[in-house]
Parts: sequence; C-alpha cells; structure tokens
Amino acid sequence: MKQIAILGGYGNVGMVAASYLVKKGGVDLYICGRNYQSASKAVEKLERLAEEQGNIQDVQCRPYQVDIQRSDSLRSLLSTCDVVVNCTGPTALIGDKVARVAIDADCHMVDPGGYDYVIELIKDLEDVVKDKKLQLCFAAGIVPGISASLPLVMAKQFSQIFSLNSYFAGEDVWSYGSMYDMVCGMGELKELGASQAKNKKRIPLPVSERFVHFPQLPDPFGKSIAQPFYTKEFERVVKDTEAFLGKCFWVNTGPAFSATLSLMRMLRCYRSPALTDLAARLLCRVSAWDGNRRTSKGYMLVTNITGVQDGAVSSVQGTLRFPDSYTGTGLATAMMAHRIVTGASKASGIGSFPKMIPPKAVIDVLREEGIEMELREGESHAVAC
Repeated sequence: MKQIAILGGYGNVGMVAASYLVKKGGVDLYICGRNYQSASKAVEKLERLAEEQGNIQDVQCRPYQVDIQRSDSLRSLLSTCDVVVNCTGPTALIGDKVARVAIDADCHMVDPGGYDYVIELIKDLEDVVKDKKLQLCFAAGIVPGISASLPLVMAKQFSQIFSLNSYFAGEDVWSYGSMYDMVCGMGELKELGASQAKNKKRIPLPVSERFVHFPQLPDPFGKSIAQPFYTKEFERVVKDTEAFLGKCFWVNTGPAFSATLSLMRMLRCYRSPALTDLAARLLCRVSAWDGNRRTSKGYMLVTNITGVQDGAVSSVQGTLRFPDSYTGTGLATAMMAHRIVTGASKASGIGSFPKMIPPKAVIDVLREEGIEMELREGESHAVAC
C-alpha cells in the first residue's frame, strides 16, 4: 500500500484529510505531530471510522511523533513515504522547510498553504523536481484552491464572459496559523485588495466598493457586508476565463472579528513578527467570541457570472456550501494526495491546486462527499446582431 504522512494530522484540517483517505482505503497513514498522545487518539478515531466503513483490512493508521523544525527526523519519516500532506502552519514561519526536505527525500507533497510565497522560495529546485518526477501542490485549500475551481467550472458554460464576481463567506473560529498568515498577507492585500480586473488590466475598485460592499448572497447569509479581497489567484481566474470585468470580496459575518480585522489592517500589523503574532492571537480570540454569540452559518463560496450562453446574455450564480472552512481545506488536500497515490494525477513539477487538478474533478469529488454545486440562473435575453 502507498504511504502518506499527514503533518499536523490530528488538527482540524488534518483529521478531515485523514478521514477522506481512510474511507478511500488502500493507504498506510502516518498521523504526525509533536504530541504523540494526540496523534494516538486521532488514530483510534480513524480506526473506528475504518471499521464502520468496512475497510479496516485495507488501511493502516499509525501515530508518529515528529518536529518539522528538525530536518533530520522529518527526512527519516518522508524517506519512507510516497506523499506528505503538510497541515502545519503558519506558512509565513515554516516557509520552504518541509518542501525542501520532501524533495530531498523523493516524496510528493500537498500543502493547503504555501501559496505563491513558497513556490517562489523553491524555484531553484524546479529542475530537480521535474527530474525526480515529483508533484508538489500548494494552495490546496478552500481559499485559495477550491475558490478557483468553482468559477473555472462555471465559465465553461459561457462563450463570452462580461463580468465575474466571487465571494468567500464564512464565520469560522479561526486557528492561530490561519490568522498569522492572514495578517502577513495584509501587505499584499494592501497592494491588491481594493482592485478589480477590467479589460485585462488591474485597476482600483470604484470608491463605493473600495472599503465595504453590500451584496445579496444566498441564505443563510443574505444581505452581507463584504470587503475587497482581490488576490493573485483570482487574477489568474479572470485571465483564464477571459472575463472582461472581475471583482472578488470576502464576507465575515462576525461583527467583532470584521472590526478587529479592519483595525489590524489600519495599524499595519504585518510590519513585524511581534505585531503579527499579537494580531493573530487577538483575531483568534475575537473569532471565538463571535462564534459563541450565534449559530454558525458555515462557509460558502459564491460566484456570479454574466455573459453569453447559447447565443443569449444570461447570468448564473454558483454556490458551494461547507460546514466550515476546515472541511473544504481538508477535502482539497486529501483529494490531491489521493490522485497522486492512485496515479490519477497527470500533473508534474511545482504548482498551485487549480493548475494541478482539473476543476471539474474537484467538483465531482465534492459531490461524492455530499457538497453539491448549486446553480441558479437569472433572466436571459438574445444577443443583438
């Protein structure tokens, strides 16, 4: 059987990924982390799941204690594995440590983080990765990751796209790693965030949308407060779909979290590690406080496209609903790891999730897991000749 190591395997994302791989079967899983006791408890849960699925003989789960800061112990583990799924964080602190050890150990890698940042850091190893026929997939999460798959699949229905708007809506209780990376990313968002794509160029958003925007999203979010969230991934989506106009927004319905996030951005907390750490810890506490005040609405990806479809101008809204962001991210990492060990993945080299797995394959896996792409069509009218 193929061997997969999940670093941070007993965390929220790691357990979703491990559960998916257990249900698929045919793998040996190492549930890894610094705490052996926590890894052992996670293995017990996964073994019960395997028994419920009736494939207890087709999968092996083992706890494994490892500190990713110790390259020697990490290399010892990865040299016995086919794929490593890196669910540790934050990316801004870990950087390319795991990636370089994986390459040295001839081990494929899937990382829900990493983003363009790590891809740039290991650019000097591109030829080595290709020579070894390895696959290193980054940004295999819900945002970025599945957030690109949804509009790319929807765009296939159109012969021409006039506008493409994406919304990422959620109210998770966020982890420290996620918040640390988000604060670090504020520097990039300061440059990109309040932008839009128009006629193959990046330009500022209208003043009316530059700070807040009030879209009508599907229930249970409804009328929401959205902030600009233009990213490099979204820019690539607009380019790939050849949309004339593209806008991207992020919605967090926790009032305290949204206000605190805006304050952290204004204070430019990304300027130093100490400020970043302080801001990340504060945002975690505030999101937990927001979470205790209400029933969670889950996490939602929404894309609105207007363009020419079957000779008529029409609008379509696509929605993917998740219980939380960890579910989407765990499924994204696991489906990519599964494609690698089964030989379904034809990708090679170093790349991001949307480039290494066909968008339709992503939607198909989500459907198998009970997450349907909901499509709602608006009014259409014939194109004038």
